[in-house]
Amino acid sequence: MFDPSALLQIGDLSSLPAQVLVIAGQIFAILNPISVLPTFLSLTDDLKADERHRIVRNSSVAVLIIALLLAVGGNYVLGFFHVGIAGLQVGGGILLMSIAVEMLGGLPRTKSLESHAEVAIVPIATPLLVGPGTMTTIIVLSATASIVALIISIFIVTALTFLLLRYSDILVRILGRNGTRALGRFMTIIIAAFAAQLIYSGITEWLRSWGVTPK
Repeated sequence: MFDPSALLQIGDLSSLPAQVLVIAGQIFAILNPISVLPTFLSLTDDLKADERHRIVRNSSVAVLIIALLLAVGGNYVLGFFHVGIAGLQVGGGILLMSIAVEMLGGLPRTKSLESHAEVAIVPIATPLLVGPGTMTTIIVLSATASIVALIISIFIVTALTFLLLRYSDILVRILGRNGTRALGRFMTIIIAAFAAQLIYSGITEWLRSWGVTPK
């Protein structure tokens, strides 16, 4: 059976397209820009088109910078705090699962909204897009995946996020607000599945370190 997590352990560039596909899918799911669209539109509904586009551009640049810093510095963060991969997988998996449960329950990813002059960074770029779950995911991937594949994936996901926000009014008009929310909920299920896989991988690694090899 095909195991997506196995691709994350492959370091050779011959599997680069497969790694990018899996990693980009995971980051896109936890970033979940689709679920942000209704909030983004409500925050910018009284702005002119050029002002809204400027917010989209600034938000996308902020997301890219934060994600790249996490990707490049993730291993150093783990080393500084003496955190093993298995521990990060279990802890990160539990965090992602709790976020998925909250999102499935319809709870907002942020409880405060700032002025229009600040929404590009807070709350759109963070914490709506790059929140604790996204940060944890990228740090885990920085320690388990090819850095080249991770950086390419971040650029791809950022570009997709930019396009979704840039043409959010068209997308919501086509799908409707209920359809947009439904699509966002589906992405949340993907987050929950990824969280379960992280927890399983971390526990499996712990068992191996204890001399217990699961079947």
